Amino acid sequence: MIRSGMGEARAIELIARIARRRSREIVKSIGDDAALFRDGLVVTTDAYLEDVHFDRSYLDLSAIGARAMCGTLSDIAAMCAKPTAVFVSLMAPKGFRGRDIRELYRGMDAICGLFGAEIAGGDIISAPQLGLALTALGRTRTPRLRSGARPGDDVYVTGHCALAETGRLALKNGLNPKKYGNAIDRHVCPIPRIREALKLVPAIHGLIDTSDGLSTDAGHIATESAVRLVIDAERLPIHDETRQLCAELKLDLAHFVASSGEDYELLFTSTNGGLETQNSKLGTAIMCIGRVEEGNGVWLLSGGKTRRLAPTGYDHLKAELLPRA
Repeated sequence: MIRSGMGEARAIELIARIARRRSREIVKSIGDDAALFRDGLVVTTDAYLEDVHFDRSYLDLSAIGARAMCGTLSDIAAMCAKPTAVFVSLMAPKGFRGRDIRELYRGMDAICGLFGAEIAGGDIISAPQLGLALTALGRTRTPRLRSGARPGDDVYVTGHCALAETGRLALKNGLNPKKYGNAIDRHVCPIPRIREALKLVPAIHGLIDTSDGLSTDAGHIATESAVRLVIDAERLPIHDETRQLCAELKLDLAHFVASSGEDYELLFTSTNGGLETQNSKLGTAIMCIGRVEEGNGVWLLSGGKTRRLAPTGYDHLKAELLPRA
């Protein structure tokens, strides 16, 4: 039994101590967005559970399938790889019918189709509630890892910070969807930045996707690269809809942006100045939000003062301490 409040990071450390390295074919295993094999094979797995990762009160089965596939393939993007195959294990609740399976898998397959990947197999079991476990395979000749950041790099992020969580809260709280269209789109179907990663790969040093929240994911890069990341609060790309939501729900904007996850944007470091000018070529915004220095941890520059930024993203093993609602 995992002790309440232990946290995912601590649990992963314990698992890594038990899981001995035995294969010379594996270049990178536990500790990154996916496992990397010597021949360029990339493998990742994710699990999704009803009322934890998705809410059927406002998401249909097609959207649930698409959203789960987006999240899993985002780990492939975070390795600068191209997805090839996905294996899906379905946990089907009582009363789940053939038409439900068709709708769910059509949503997943539509996302696979965007990138030339396919659902290549899986498993089906009965369960008390709907769940999915997805294992994705990809290929890369130019992998990028969380450990690639170097002092002197700039820190970049694609898209907007906390936009997906803005959409989730807008739906959960029954807010006017016309006011939160961009945010709802990003929550329901966060298309992974695979094409962007493949185009940017020559410039990228350290890389992760923003699945757990900016503060937590930046911390992963800092830890794995043994560097210090300084994030400039004034440069964070915050959508007007996020500002509007925080005002409407009386949420602290700075904390919300630092802690909100599931954006599935690329957070990376580079010394290739001027990447922001590639927005028009990529069709996706890129913003320089900080720098990499010698040291450790993540630090926030705001109002001319720098303070340490603790990881405040969602942690499944500390869910009672960091509620999503």
